Amino acid sequence: MLHSIFALEVCIRLAHGPDLATRLGELVRTHPPRATRQQKWALYRAACDLIVPALPYAERGCWDYFDDDARARRDYDMWVTGMVTEEGARTSPSNGDPYRSSPGPFYMTFTMAFLLARGTSTDRMMAQVCDVPQPALWQRGTFARLISAVPTIDFAGVRSDVAYVIPYDGRFALTQEDLAQPKFDYLRPIS
Repeated sequence: MLHSIFALEVCIRLAHGPDLATRLGELVRTHPPRATRQQKWALYRAACDLIVPALPYAERGCWDYFDDDARARRDYDMWVTGMVTEEGARTSPSNGDPYRSSPGPFYMTFTMAFLLARGTSTDRMMAQVCDVPQPALWQRGTFARLISAVPTIDFAGVRSDVAYVIPYDGRFALTQEDLAQPKFDYLRPIS
């Protein structure tokens, strides 16, 4: 079987309170490991319903769609290991509490990646949604369009998926200094 990949990550400033990171973290943590297609759809629907209204606070992000099998598998593995490699969360608490009047700003990331069976209706739909002109790749409207398409995914065409939030604990929120490190260069400014 041949594969495609769709992956998206947004980096959102925690300017509007801890609720977003907490709620997304709870969704991911309580999601069953052997979820049904309906449970997966419910997870991503709920996550997208939280992310779309927070897009005005998204400062950086990235997304990919590729229909080359080798690249799709390699990139999917990269996204999965992003939870445990150096691209992941801080190893020590940030200075201050990101939800009080402490120095900041502080950030969180939300990542979702889907390894798709190439040629399925889901793959064709995502290929169409991801057909974005070069000047619009990193625009807020593009991210809104892509995220809004996720709840329409038919999980019969998804071979594997992953979603994660960094950080799960607000004390480990990412800082501007964290985001300036080379390991976060893949996150593009969103305009």
